[in-house]
Amino acid sequence: MMKITLIIPLRLTAETHEGELRLRRLAAVVPRDLFDIQIADYGTSDSHAKPLRLLEAGGVEVVRHPRPEKLFSIGKVRDFGAAMARNPVIMFNDIDFYGTPAMYRAIHAEAMRRDMARNRFEFFTAPVLFLTEAGVNRWFADMADDLPFIKQFTPEWLDAQSDLIQFTAFGSSAMVVNREHYLSLGGHAPGFSGHGAEDYDLLHRLSSLSPRGPRPHAYLTDFKDNGVRHYCGFRSFFALNGLEAFAAGIHLVHLWHPRRREKGYFRPGPNFRLLRRLMLSFDKSGAMPLPLSDPGRRGVWLVYCRDKADIQLMRQILPHAGRYRIAIRRRAPGPSALVSEAGRMGADTVVIAPGVAGSAAAPGDAGLAVYQFVRSAGEGAFRVVQLAGDAVTAAAEFGGEAREIRSERGVVLFRYWTRFDGGPLGRIESGDIAPPHSYDAPIFASFGGADAPARVRRARVRPKRKSNWLVRLKRFLTGF
Repeated sequence: MMKITLIIPLRLTAETHEGELRLRRLAAVVPRDLFDIQIADYGTSDSHAKPLRLLEAGGVEVVRHPRPEKLFSIGKVRDFGAAMARNPVIMFNDIDFYGTPAMYRAIHAEAMRRDMARNRFEFFTAPVLFLTEAGVNRWFADMADDLPFIKQFTPEWLDAQSDLIQFTAFGSSAMVVNREHYLSLGGHAPGFSGHGAEDYDLLHRLSSLSPRGPRPHAYLTDFKDNGVRHYCGFRSFFALNGLEAFAAGIHLVHLWHPRRREKGYFRPGPNFRLLRRLMLSFDKSGAMPLPLSDPGRRGVWLVYCRDKADIQLMRQILPHAGRYRIAIRRRAPGPSALVSEAGRMGADTVVIAPGVAGSAAAPGDAGLAVYQFVRSAGEGAFRVVQLAGDAVTAAAEFGGEAREIRSERGVVLFRYWTRFDGGPLGRIESGDIAPPHSYDAPIFASFGGADAPARVRRARVRPKRKSNWLVRLKRFLTGF
């Protein structure tokens, strides 16, 4: 049975509400036969690290970020956890997200049903019920009495429980995703700091490459509404990734806690402005962070690319490197230049993308493995010729077939390999991409089904107003 790596990103401090208790609870309920628990630590001091050491002694993996920044940035530590994971599918689970063993088993079963280890573009989000203090008490009371907390798995029932549930995030940060696909997308954009909007940028890219339905009215607008009554704005689009899972009985809860008092941690203004710029840039040109490398793999790669198209073609291959650097070149370098540039970064492998003109000359006995991509017969077909390295022979040719994902406007957003055999560069099969649902599919029922677009026009939905000026002034002065 394939396991999923459950990544818990955190930094324990004196301000972490019930930190040790909540970690112990999570470790107790997550089924170890289906999940490997990984705590991704982003700078917990020695004075607060005892709970981590105890869990580590009990078999929970703790990976510690080598260069944590002063401000805790959850996107950066999620990326670190994903890079350090070893299972083909990963899931993010914040320290205040919680469920029962049956819920985690249902999440695992859903990942297996979608064959997510093979189908790289498949992903879903576990809907998260953000509980009130009274809701937390009811939750644990129901669990103690072996009673279901949710009486009806419908958005209508959730909406009626305002005393127990603040809101439900169907498109939550509790993402279940293929690890190599996540690495190839570059994870979270590095420009985000603190907390706020970083998961929406990632969901924008994931959902654009494998949409569950058509984009809604005013997609780029943040209506600040996590409800699923009006299909407008990006939050409703992301909610589609959790509505199917919810119908199958999948959900987690967010345990109430006091507002985190860390100056600068909440950055809704700059982060949401950055989010809009990134969403526009991706839609316009397919721009996204460079792929994340895999520190568990050996090999330092120097990769020659000519342009963006070359980098896009390399996206799914670069996570196979332990470390890499991209060099922009119009023509393939000569042997001496190749050896010199590789030596400066300590590279043992050189990869030359197909857009780079000319044929690279083998550098002789320099201890380098050199691979050059060459266009082949057939649309999207490429050969990979090994020019130097161990056991190089005349028959040492590899290759595969690549396809493009384009936006509605025809922009190339992503290039992926339907199949790729690169020998030492790795093997890739992207699997299937599920077609999007139409408005008459059950997933759109709460939005009004086929009437969803018309319902939005009739309602004339407007974004929620900002917090009043006193609240904003307090946040500006205090930083939280």
